[in-house]
Amino acid sequence: MKLLVRCDQTLQAAHIANALRAAGIACEVRNTTLSGAIGDIPFLECAPQVWIADDWDEPRARSLLRELMHPVSGPTWRCAKCGEELEPQFGACWACGAPRG
Repeated sequence: MKLLVRCDQTLQAAHIANALRAAGIACEVRNTTLSGAIGDIPFLECAPQVWIADDWDEPRARSLLRELMHPVSGPTWRCAKCGEELEPQFGACWACGAPRG
């Protein structure tokens, strides 16, 4: 097991873990209930943490983490199927499910 990242919130850690699992990287979220101990235990030890199971997954996990922390920028696009206007980070239309063309 290797610590990948400490997060500000449990929800952020869960989102990162879900993205890692979707990419086939085994991981777990730790320290989800320690926020009440801040002050008695150092903050960094209480913060939610995402750990990866295999050290050799670290380069791929860090690359994915960079993508998550720095969203895609650029122009919006319009779905060819239904005409919905979408933000650049979407690879498929949220309204009809058609892939970005």
